[in-house]
Amino acid sequence: MPKTDTYRKHHDDLRAIAARLETHLDAAAIADNPAAVATVVRELFGKFSVHLAIEDNTLYPSCLAHADLKVRDTARRFQAEMGDLGQDFDTYKKAWPGPLAIARDPVGFVTASRDMLTRLKARVAREEAEFYALVDKAA
Repeated sequence: MPKTDTYRKHHDDLRAIAARLETHLDAAAIADNPAAVATVVRELFGKFSVHLAIEDNTLYPSCLAHADLKVRDTARRFQAEMGDLGQDFDTYKKAWPGPLAIARDPVGFVTASRDMLTRLKARVAREEAEFYALVDKAA
């Protein structure tokens, strides 16, 4: 079993939640029923937060101490890049904490959500293709 199987499973879950969220990103529908999209957003918040915590506390520390310089350097680079996405995700969470906030600005919510999902999916794809592949090969 590759070392990154658990993290890849989390990525699969994140992609599935993102796909569900994308189906809700219609400002008119959100204005009519903000609770429906808020439920999916809460699920994304939970899964992404757990994934980051596990990566930050297990995978990245072990890779930063790895004997292979390429693994260490790649882990350092990805961890630095993730800091920006993690902070931006926290800002997104604070801006859209529930249905009332979402209902106040459905168009803004749709724009912010599409941006966050684009960045999250790009990060997941890069992490799997560049970092996880390297970690599995070095394990």
